[in-house]
Amino acid sequence: MIPRLERSFGRMLQLHAQIRQHHERLSQAGFAPTGEEFEVSPPGATLAVRSDLASLRTLIDAIRQELLDLSQVGCVVKSIDSGLVDWHASLDGRDIYLCWKLGEKKVAYWHEIEAGYAGRRPVSELKASADGYASENRPGD
Repeated sequence: MIPRLERSFGRMLQLHAQIRQHHERLSQAGFAPTGEEFEVSPPGATLAVRSDLASLRTLIDAIRQELLDLSQVGCVVKSIDSGLVDWHASLDGRDIYLCWKLGEKKVAYWHEIEAGYAGRRPVSELKASADGYASENRPGD
């Protein structure tokens, strides 16, 4: 999954940079959208503005599709800019998140649902807990 995430975040970060460029030009022209839904041919817009608005729409749609594709395989993208992804998991009957950040070579952290990134703890804690349970209940031991 990590190679796929790295490729996806690479694309989204490029798209996000392009979005900022278009938005800056549109802001200078007085046509910067205030939300994700906007008209690509507003009254009084020049050809350059309409072109930037159309490009902005395409870029936003591309990021939405990347996010949708990742969500369909269980990823919860928390931040595009920092490349932060969580996955739902369960620990002792409670919901937790496994956590990965762009640049990390493996999923090495988890956190409580409410704790967020600041509450990340090593996955090795989960493995040690599972190994202890498994060794205590393994037939033939």
